[in-house]
Amino acid sequence: MYRLVSFVVAAASVVGAWASQPVVTIGNGTVLGVDLPQNGQQLFLGIPYAQPPLGDLRLRRPQPINATFTGGHVDATAYGPHCLSAYTTGFDDNSGFNSSEDCLTLNIVRPYAAMGKKPVPVLIWIHGGGLTESGSGDYRFNGTYLVEASVANGHPMIFVSMNYRLAAFGFMGGAELEADGSLNLGMHDQRLAMQWVQDNIARFGGDPGRVTVQGERCVIFLFRLLRHFDRLQCGIVLVTHLTAYRGRNDHLFQQAIIQSGVVPGQYPPASIAPAQATFDALLNGTSCATTYTGTTQEKLAAAVGPVGVLFDGGMVDMISSFEAFRAGRWVKVPLLVGSNTDEGCTFFAPGANTTAEASAAMAALTTNTTQLEALFELYPDDPALGSPWNTGEFQMPPWQNGIFVVPGTQNKRVAAMTGDIYMAAGPRLLGELLSSEVPYYKYRFNHLPYDVTFGVTDFVGHFMEMAYVFYTQNDETAFFKANHGTATYLGPGAPIADRFLAVYMSRSWAAFVATGDPNNANVSSKVHWPKYDEGAENMVWQTQGSFVEKDNFRAEQMKYIADNILV
Repeated sequence: MYRLVSFVVAAASVVGAWASQPVVTIGNGTVLGVDLPQNGQQLFLGIPYAQPPLGDLRLRRPQPINATFTGGHVDATAYGPHCLSAYTTGFDDNSGFNSSEDCLTLNIVRPYAAMGKKPVPVLIWIHGGGLTESGSGDYRFNGTYLVEASVANGHPMIFVSMNYRLAAFGFMGGAELEADGSLNLGMHDQRLAMQWVQDNIARFGGDPGRVTVQGERCVIFLFRLLRHFDRLQCGIVLVTHLTAYRGRNDHLFQQAIIQSGVVPGQYPPASIAPAQATFDALLNGTSCATTYTGTTQEKLAAAVGPVGVLFDGGMVDMISSFEAFRAGRWVKVPLLVGSNTDEGCTFFAPGANTTAEASAAMAALTTNTTQLEALFELYPDDPALGSPWNTGEFQMPPWQNGIFVVPGTQNKRVAAMTGDIYMAAGPRLLGELLSSEVPYYKYRFNHLPYDVTFGVTDFVGHFMEMAYVFYTQNDETAFFKANHGTATYLGPGAPIADRFLAVYMSRSWAAFVATGDPNNANVSSKVHWPKYDEGAENMVWQTQGSFVEKDNFRAEQMKYIADNILV
């Protein structure tokens, strides 16, 4: 598809023929897109939704564009640059993508079927990356195939993706920023983009009253920096939007999809002190101690420390996400939530050979001695009872891609606790808390992609479901080439079973967006996916035959985590 995009863009630039381009007029002017007849779609890429966050707007809340586009139009034929990410070993650094501070843009994929008189539902994708890396142009999140899935269902939808400020540019802390309301800037970026959709998507054929927001992915490299962070930033984006302003419904979305678990308990640090130290170090390294908006781009990019979502007394007005859910202070919309079988194996802190070392490895999750003692009772030092689950005495060898390099006899024990606390227990608890109030669909992804190249092929780790949800196809028409591992693609060599799983999952996700019920997917040999309140069950996705299971595995462990850690 993307090679076709490049050809069309080049041709359009040569002839300058607006007539050959899709054109949509919004309040700021004309948006010129790209026509993809082979896919039956039109793309509008790199549309600015906020003023560039530069100069006096650096480290400030995003500002809407209240002026006409220069020349009266915007060229929306190519993805905008990604927002700058953390410059530190172990992070993606947005390698292979253009990056800039001037990055607040969004993208729209519109099927021909959305160009009629009846408005269609909208899916907003918010990329993951632990608030430190990635972007909307990442070819792993190409919306074309999800949109095709919606058309195949007979319920076409529009796909929207966005960039938002990352790392120190979007999630810096400090009393000075707190005083002028400039915490959690990346979250404010996202909400402004969602407001842009409310204001403008009808011009593209979308229904602003039927918007689903979707997010996924923790940063898998973060264990190298755990000593700097109170909590991993997993699942935090959508949880924050669901509980923002104590559950105030700003009608930015009507449904939500949360993949890769739900962030546990006390996700904003109880103290701003660690973030303050990073902010002070930033200012001390510049000549602008009182005018931090004038600090250099390079200094901000290098400010690696405890950046993340922080308690701000406004958007984030409760210390614990689960405190908000238990108190009923959340936006009550239908939810589709789940995680992968062996999530903990992807980002646990490795190398433990004793209980004392395992305790140190768990420091990012809890340092409470009573909790640790209870966890070690519930998760004994027995590899056969650890994660990867159901692999007997197997011990994980070092990875070959520079992530896991420290073997440890208690690695499986630590991975088990990490995965349950960060990824598995949260969706179950939310199902118990919320499913009586809203439709709640829960899943567990249990399939190892056929061409995993991570070096260890014995666990269903973090992020592995994404190729199947997005049905990303690394084939002859791909403009971008893989440099993140082929596990994120389903190329022409994919087995039929993998391709069917991708068709099934992508159409189920699209059906949820369009109808609120993933069972409306247009596929053969469907398994009924029950709502959680009908019997506390998961949909288990795998090529050997997807099925429904009782969500009661590790019941004692999950209950302890829910009662004592997810508070």
